Amino acid sequence: MNFSNQLWGIITILLAAGLFWFSYSSAKKGNYTLSISLIFLAGLILRLFAGMDFFLHPWDERYHALVAKNLLQHIFVPTLYEHPLFDFDLKDWKNNHIWIHKPPITLWLIMVSLKIFGVNEIAVRLPSILLSSLGIFLTYYIGKEFFKEKVGLLAAFFYATNGFLIELATGRRPTDHPEILFVFFVELGIFLSVYYLKHRSFFVITLVGIATGCALLTKWLPGLIIVGILFLLLIQQESWKQVIGKCAVVMLIAGILVVPWQVYIFSAFPREAAWENYFNYRHMFEPLEGHDGTVFYHIAFMPRFFGELIYIPIIMFFYRFFKKQFSTATVVLVFWFALPYLFFSFVATKMPGYVMISAPAIFIMLSWAFWTVKENLENSSFRSLKIIFLVLLLLLPIRNAKDRIGPFGKSDRNYHWAARLRELNSQVPQSKAVVFNVEHYIEAMFYCNFTAYPFIPSKEQIQLAVERGCSVYIFDDPSITSEIRNNKNISVIKNGN
Repeated sequence: MNFSNQLWGIITILLAAGLFWFSYSSAKKGNYTLSISLIFLAGLILRLFAGMDFFLHPWDERYHALVAKNLLQHIFVPTLYEHPLFDFDLKDWKNNHIWIHKPPITLWLIMVSLKIFGVNEIAVRLPSILLSSLGIFLTYYIGKEFFKEKVGLLAAFFYATNGFLIELATGRRPTDHPEILFVFFVELGIFLSVYYLKHRSFFVITLVGIATGCALLTKWLPGLIIVGILFLLLIQQESWKQVIGKCAVVMLIAGILVVPWQVYIFSAFPREAAWENYFNYRHMFEPLEGHDGTVFYHIAFMPRFFGELIYIPIIMFFYRFFKKQFSTATVVLVFWFALPYLFFSFVATKMPGYVMISAPAIFIMLSWAFWTVKENLENSSFRSLKIIFLVLLLLLPIRNAKDRIGPFGKSDRNYHWAARLRELNSQVPQSKAVVFNVEHYIEAMFYCNFTAYPFIPSKEQIQLAVERGCSVYIFDDPSITSEIRNNKNISVIKNGN
């Protein structure tokens, strides 16, 4: 398995590198359509390779996967434990019944993928992989419209190869699929807003509203950044009255999508909805679940995501901005980058993915800085130093991506425990069963159709399960008492079988 992973890793890297090289050659010949298509294909291949882990990642992919699977039975009733046997704390999103810890769009997309491709790990990741890859095109278009084709192409390359975005799209990092889909829907709304400048129609404004609604139904209120950017794009070309009217239309369309869901969950699941609303509010002022950090947390993390030299392009861009070289591009990109970073820097709960909606703007600024230095390279002072800077600007993010994707790693991509859990449906054939002492109990309920708990049950819990008509199983363990082993209502599952 390890050798196979390394072999596929080498093939993937060589294939992606070849596509990037042909993209570069096509761009030099002025064939930008082919060039961006090759970058997209390379980015998709990198994501598909990284997504071929045949197990569910612990934070937070396994929870999203299980809830999406349960949605196949009832699309408007999101559940984690489908059939909880014991009392649970509705405030514990890791072990409760009704699960509205995240808005529904991500879960619905995963559900559709599971319906089409079957209940498996790859199907869980496909929506994120595909939509994240489409973000490559969106980044190119925005960069091209703001500056020129080569800025858009290089920005798209940075997007395609960004290791952290790839990790989010493949479930390897906390906040995973909702985070990367939020990046996509926010950028889609901004792309459509930029597109509207050249193709003015009510249909495009409607699409901006739909994208905004989808963003809100993915990660909630920060998705309104789309409306702010639409305002900045239009205010230089239209009257205040016209701009406010169009932004109001976008808000109205987004509201038509969002409000029914809010009304529904507060009427159908009032206690759970009230708690989640309060829990989201607490993120602002409390470092929940140990996710704390200083006000510089997100700025300090930037080199890990965008390369160690990232501060230089950002400073260059802001220097241009503060020198009053205002344009639609500079104003929008500064707003797109600065607002999420400022807002989440002062939010008490810190998670690296929270600011990733700014990533496309950073890629465009990074690309702009690269070409600005390169175009002024001839006959300039410190030429050798600038060449080194340009090379590192390209290589450091690629090195970061290599470390995150792990194409040459020896790690197992099909853990024994996951393969073992997939076999349990044949050992636990009853339609109504409960299995105790399951270490990976959330994953077990995704792979199988029984209810699973991670603990060894008490006599009372066993009796309750039997009274409720459940077949009772337990994973073998040295700490299991003889009383449980000899209980005729319990079947012991050997770990090695």
